[in-house]
Order: sequence, then structure tokens, then C-alpha cells
Amino acid sequence: MAGTRTITAPSRSSAPSRVVEPLRVVAFGGALLVLELLAAHAIVSADVRVFALFVLVAAAAFVLRFPLATALVMFGLTDFIFYATFFSYPLGSVSVRPHEVALAALLLLAAVRPVRRTWGGTAGAALAAFLALVTVSALLAIYAGRTTSSEALSWARPFAMLAFFWVIVRLFPTPEQRRTLLTGVAAIAAGTGVVALVVALGAGFGHSLEAPGGETIRAQGSIERVRLAGLSAGYALFWFAVVQMVAGRGARRLAWALILGGIVLDIVVSFNRNMWIGLAIGLILMAVLGGARLRNRLLAAVAVGIAGMAMLGIFGASTNSNSSVVGPVIKRGETLLHLRKTEQESSLADRFRETRAAWKVAEDHLAIGVGAGAPFGVFSTEQVGSGEFVTGFRRSPQLFLHNQYLYLLLIAGIPGLLAFLLFLGTPVRYAFGRRPRDPAVAACGVGIALIMISSVVAIYFSVEDMTAVLGLLAGVVVADAEGRGAEGRRSGLVA
Repeated sequence: MAGTRTITAPSRSSAPSRVVEPLRVVAFGGALLVLELLAAHAIVSADVRVFALFVLVAAAAFVLRFPLATALVMFGLTDFIFYATFFSYPLGSVSVRPHEVALAALLLLAAVRPVRRTWGGTAGAALAAFLALVTVSALLAIYAGRTTSSEALSWARPFAMLAFFWVIVRLFPTPEQRRTLLTGVAAIAAGTGVVALVVALGAGFGHSLEAPGGETIRAQGSIERVRLAGLSAGYALFWFAVVQMVAGRGARRLAWALILGGIVLDIVVSFNRNMWIGLAIGLILMAVLGGARLRNRLLAAVAVGIAGMAMLGIFGASTNSNSSVVGPVIKRGETLLHLRKTEQESSLADRFRETRAAWKVAEDHLAIGVGAGAPFGVFSTEQVGSGEFVTGFRRSPQLFLHNQYLYLLLIAGIPGLLAFLLFLGTPVRYAFGRRPRDPAVAACGVGIALIMISSVVAIYFSVEDMTAVLGLLAGVVVADAEGRGAEGRRSGLVA
């Protein structure tokens, strides 16, 4: 039959590959020769510019050949033990950050050589509108003198990581690719948890992981409270890891149990009550959306967990070693059961005050906002000097806001806030309304929903480690929806 492939006579569709393949080999050999010549010339002449060109060409070749590996490298730079700003390299008046270079290369590849020609439908259009509105608002703020170009860039650039959404939908159309990417990021998050536990127990290298501002590590009773960058990925992928562990068999289940254990350690030693509450809400959502098998396993796990906490409460204080480690965690958790005590904490009172002050400014700039990096009536007080040499206090504008919805309103106005909500709300709707249900896709939707809930009181929409993860989850869910629409088959995100 015409057009049928055989082992003796290639069909018309397969014949060109025999011509193209030698050309690919020659092109690869030529590119390798150019790289070697550049490297040799850089070493002999000690020319930094040539060496930088060599590194750039090598990195571009790596991205072209291994886009999935490049994406995992990017997450290693944004969601592991160091915060993304740690790797900044000053170049003139701006700083170059490797994770942004990796994202730019992936976006360029997605634009010029996509595997699937889509921009993500409604979610993609909403993301484009949001980024455009943030840019316009910042430019207007600079023009009006409310902020400087450096401040505007500094506070707006974390949102660029949301563009990873387009990398997912255009470069990784198959369920296998997306599952590999999610697995890799979950493994990175688990590694973060192991490091965080070691630091929490008093490892001497903890100070080297400190983020600018000194909020990464803080004393919490007899142990340290540790919040490394990978905590964001662990929170977002917690329920995805649970689904994979439940669905796994043998060695695969053991591997996912270890990954989940690392993520749990990270969330525990973070002492982040917002995340603890979020996981409890996620338990309810997954019980509803995850199917009967997952629901039964979750109920059994909850029973075991309650029994374990009861044992800790009864016997944990009987030995000094246990109470010194477990005691601060139990004490922190008990505050969730005493809402009046929680409401009286100074941190919550400060957040209420900053919200009231910021809202007064937002009311006058509902159309386009004041712009990223522009003051909005909230100030922080810092002491001048240290120890016995404190000479006074300095008030400076606070350019971030814990209520992230109000913050988006301030930097992009009502249109920007609505565009952002549409960008995240679309994949959540796809994940929760999927037919047939896929627990792994539902878990990705739950991850987005939990971040949205926590962002009422926590800075999750405007930091690189969280925006990168939001771009990942939104892209995975939308790519799943578009793939099912085009091919009419199940996603297969569960290993």
C-alpha cells in the first residue's frame, strides 16, 4: 500500500531523514570545533570576554539539546538551599542572575522552536496582560518620580518567573516530560528538607545560607527555625508527592516516601503556621478530589498521624533530648488552637496596621496602581548601630506587603489584580473540574490553591522561589487540559 513503512523501501515521509541526519552530524561536529577553538583561545590569551562568549555558546548548546535538564537546573537555582539572589552577578547598573538567563534561553527556544504551538489559551493571555500591566505601571511610576528605575526593576522582576508557564505548554507537551519535571523539583525540595533539618539542629554552616535581610534562620526555642528557598517547592508539591507515593509500588513507593519525608521535614522545621494550616485545607480538598483509593489512604494516614502526635504529647516531654527538639514544634502548633493568643502576636498586629495604611493609598490608585518599587504609606523602623552602640532609629519605606492581593492592587491596579487571578484561577478550575479525575493533576491544582490562600498573609506572589513554582504548576495543568483536548487521552501524571 502506498505510504506504508517497510524495512526495505522507506516511505516518502521517512526518506528525508536520511539526508538530514548527516547534516546534523556535520553541524554538531562544527559547533563542537568552534567551542574548542573558543576555549583554547580564551585559555591562551586569558581574555575574559572570549571565555564569557565560550560559556554563553556552551550554555546555549546545552539548552537546545537538553531543555528539560535546563529547566531542572533553573529550579536548582531558585528552589534549593540558596535564594535566587545569592547568585547575582553585578553587570553595570543591573545584576545578572543565572536562573533568569536559563529562563530567557528556554523562552527563546519555546518561541522559535516550540513542540506544541500554543500560548496557553485563557491563562496564557491573562499572564501576558498581567505582566504588561505591571510593566506599564512601573514605567508610569518612574516617569512620575515615585520610584527609580532600579527599584522598579528590583521589585517587578520576580514576576518574570511566572513566564515559565509558557515554557511548559510549548516545550513539554507529553505527560512523561511533565512528570519528570515535577519529580525532579520534588526531589530538590526533599533535599532542601534534609539540609534544613541539619541546620535546625545546630549545623555550623547555617549562617552561609542566610538570605539578605536575615530572615532565613532564627532561634525558635532550643532549635533553629529554618526557611530555605526550597520550602516553596515543597509546599506546592506536597500533595503531588503524596499521590505518587500512594500510586507507587515497591522501590518507586519507597523513593517517593523518602521524597515526601524530606518535604515534611522542611515544612516542620520552617515553623510556618500558614503552611501547616494550608496542608490541613489541602487534606480536605484532596479527600474530595483525589478519588476513593486516595481518600481511604489519607484517612488511614490521618489516624496514624493523630496517634503519633498523641504519643509525642504524652511521652515527648519525658526526656530532655526529645523535648528540646520536639517541644518547640509542639508549642508552635498549640498556638493554632488558641486563636486569641495568636491574634495578640506582634507580627499579626503589624500586618493589620500595614494593610490599613496601604489600603488608603490603593483607594486613590485603583486604575493602574502606584507601580512596583514605589512607596505606599507603610514604613519599617530599623536601629542604627548594634549592641551597645545603637545611635538611633531610621524609618524607611516598606516596599512589600504581606497581603499579596492588596500588593498586586497597589502595583498594577484592579486590571492587574483581575488578570493575575484569572491566570491562576483558570488552571485551578481545570484541575478541579477534570473528567476523568486524575489525582496528580488535582494535586497540582491544590498546590496553586493553597499558595493563593496563604498569600492573604504571606509573601508568596512576589518572590522568585514561589513565582517559579506557580508557573510550573499552572503550566502543567493547562498543558494537561490542552493535551486531552487535542488527543482525547488521559494525562498519565501518576507514575
